[in-house]
Amino acid sequence: MIQLSTKPFPLPRPMRQLEIAQTELHLWRISLEEGLSGVDQLHKQLSEAEQVRASKFFRESQAQQYVVYHAALRDILARYLDVEPAEIVYESGEFGKPNIIRGQAGELRFNLTHSSELAVVAVSMGMEVGVDIERIRKVRSFASMLERCLSDAERKDLCAYPEADRFHQFLRFWTHKEAYLKTIGVGLRAPLDRVTLDLQAPESRRVVNHFDVFPQSPGVRLMELAPCEGFVGAVGSTHEDSPEIKTFGWVSGR
Repeated sequence: MIQLSTKPFPLPRPMRQLEIAQTELHLWRISLEEGLSGVDQLHKQLSEAEQVRASKFFRESQAQQYVVYHAALRDILARYLDVEPAEIVYESGEFGKPNIIRGQAGELRFNLTHSSELAVVAVSMGMEVGVDIERIRKVRSFASMLERCLSDAERKDLCAYPEADRFHQFLRFWTHKEAYLKTIGVGLRAPLDRVTLDLQAPESRRVVNHFDVFPQSPGVRLMELAPCEGFVGAVGSTHEDSPEIKTFGWVSGR
């Protein structure tokens, strides 16, 4: 299991361009609290479209969360690209997964996830990545969610756990599935109950069934992620072998 520190690891600014090898996977932990004090300055790093989107949130807390996480993402990516955060331009893949515009990024790949006061960014070079985290909580309409999101085999696995632990285990399945689907670029457009996972299997063999077609090759490596206490998570990548994991903590203004 990949552990993320609960304490930010400050990286001094200015700094030389951050490098990442094809055999590495970089994971960045972003704390909402870390960015709130500078939210007005962070807002200036966003694109016009992002600023408009931030203005449409009904609650100020949601707008601030959006600003911090997306400005932090720009700041993180800028470290690899050696550009100013505001200069980064995104384009979307066929199913909406964001990528940095080709002229800027080369083979750099990334993915962002957030839940409550925490966000995580996964970065790789030449390998697709997807990441998801969730705060452990009571799941609303639980019976309905089990039918919609888990296959028959997964529901059977879940029922083997004590009732008090089933929300936690469901969120483990959820985060692994979303990380997988984000890695292959389709996100939650895909029907979750048609993806079957075995969370006890090795990371390269956790996808048992994908849309009722048994995968002929592993394709995506799924790794369990422990963002911090009270959260579950997973990260997927197309690395053929286990990548070297490096973790960082984003620090505003550094």
